[in-house]
Amino acid sequence: MPWIGISEAADKDKVQEVLENLGIRITKAMGIIELKTSRGWLKFTLYEVDGDTGYAVRYLATYTGEPVLESGPHLVLGETSARLWDEGARVVFPDGESEVLAVFTYDGFLDVRMPSPNTRGLKATMVLGGKTYELPLKMSDLLEIYRLGQKAIEKLEKAASVYGLEKIVDKEALNELKRRSVETRVEVDYEGGFVLVQEGTKARVVSIRDYFVSLIYGLKYEKIKELLENAPERVKKELFLTLKEEYEECKSIGDEKTLKILSDIMAKLGLQV
Repeated sequence: MPWIGISEAADKDKVQEVLENLGIRITKAMGIIELKTSRGWLKFTLYEVDGDTGYAVRYLATYTGEPVLESGPHLVLGETSARLWDEGARVVFPDGESEVLAVFTYDGFLDVRMPSPNTRGLKATMVLGGKTYELPLKMSDLLEIYRLGQKAIEKLEKAASVYGLEKIVDKEALNELKRRSVETRVEVDYEGGFVLVQEGTKARVVSIRDYFVSLIYGLKYEKIKELLENAPERVKKELFLTLKEEYEECKSIGDEKTLKILSDIMAKLGLQV
């Protein structure tokens, strides 16, 4: 959708009336931004609109006596087929002069939309798993992204290496990651059938079955107990079956040492060998 930016000095009600008379409908207010132009930094109240903005901004600049901004798909700077381009904005001045400035750089390889140095007040974004996240990411965003799996995590790591970690992850989240650098955190999604394991600043996603087996052979009885106590009945039955399958496999190859470990765990859980 195209944008129109109105100078703070302009009468917003009159501007809205003019836009409606020109067949342009305001669909959303988008806040205040600043652009660095050849005439200095200018501040605009930004609106998402429905309609042809080309004639409207020239008319508004004359009508209000203030600079007016427009942006939209018609102001893409570069070839979209190259998957790396700038999104531009045209600033029209009351004297009829205008200039086009890059306001965003879009990286189609990483789905990152980064504001240019000519702007203040615009948010960077990144698309992961079909969802658009504002940058820098918060801790809650990171946890959500880790659940998307390894491909999303690798994409995030590439973005951090290209644009700098501080532009991709906010300071509070970075501090929290540092605090957790010696911690291992586990989040179990029983419905999805996977476990997110955060080990310091790294994360991996494994199936509940594989995580359960790792706890068995790691002799982590308390964690096994916790995993089973919180599991729905369906998942609990599947994990009990996994334990019995491991037992039968060790029995078939004569692995007495492991059989003893599995027998002890099964006894503690009240399962019959």
